[in-house]
Amino acid sequence: MVEETIREIRETEKQADEIIRNAEAKGEELRGEAEKQAAVLKEEILRKARENAAALTQEARRKAEEARDKEARRLEEEIRTLRDSALRREEEAVNLVVSRAV
Repeated sequence: MVEETIREIRETEKQADEIIRNAEAKGEELRGEAEKQAAVLKEEILRKARENAAALTQEARRKAEEARDKEARRLEEEIRTLRDSALRREEEAVNLVVSRAV
């Protein structure tokens, strides 16, 4: 009877050792899978962040170009106005000189 109990204890210990080995192996397997999933998720997040940054950069460039073009048009109009004003004043000055000369 004692021998039977000892045999059962040893068998139970073997089973416990096997359960522990299996649990450790499963734990390693799960850890490896989690690391792979984390790496994939990290790359996906980085890819989306890069795409978003590129889109924001492109939009900022487009807005800057629009602002530059708008300012260039405004300056061209101002130059045209100043040129027209200068031509009118030049004409007035010529007329004034001619009228005083006569």
